[in-house]
Amino acid sequence: MVYYSSRLIHTLVTRGHSGNTYELPEVYFIGILNFALDNIDNDRYYYDVVLCDREKGEQFYDKLGFKLLCLPNFRKEEVEIKSFMDMWLYLFKHMSKLNEIPKFLDKRVFGLIFDIGEVSNLNSEDMKAYELSLKDKRDAESIRLTAERIGMEKGIKKGMEKGIEKGREEERAKAEAEKRISALKMLKSGFDSKVIADIIGLSIEEIEKL
Repeated sequence: MVYYSSRLIHTLVTRGHSGNTYELPEVYFIGILNFALDNIDNDRYYYDVVLCDREKGEQFYDKLGFKLLCLPNFRKEEVEIKSFMDMWLYLFKHMSKLNEIPKFLDKRVFGLIFDIGEVSNLNSEDMKAYELSLKDKRDAESIRLTAERIGMEKGIKKGMEKGIEKGREEERAKAEAEKRISALKMLKSGFDSKVIADIIGLSIEEIEKL
């Protein structure tokens, strides 16, 4: 337990400068045991182990823990099952003997485990058919997602083109308006229409309309 937990902690430490502070993540080892951990205390089925200060009897470090479930020591019958912990322990201990979900287990919570169990017990021919059906499902989902992505890319491209064209139209309209303002100022200053047309780039008819 210590060996594998230590290796996991080591791999989770951030590399580079950001890892210099050694801000370690929380790591909990959960062991489901098919043997009794202590032959003397054979009624105890749940162990919650942490690093502890021996003298003070207090928890020394709160980001590392070992949760151990000893299935042989769990002897509760169905009528005694009350908590979710009891439900999980009962399920782990009796899974190989159960053909269906016991009534006291919530199907919304425990149904998936039985689905997984059914798949793992398929014969080779049924397993092949199951894997092919999964492949077909994944292929169909991949095609759908690809179509959505292509459609989105086309929509973005079309929208960008429309936006660019709209921007160009607005720029042209702004430039034309500025030409007319400049032409009007020149007219008020006494410039001839032909001279203004040559300088500004508007036709004489457009200038006379001003």
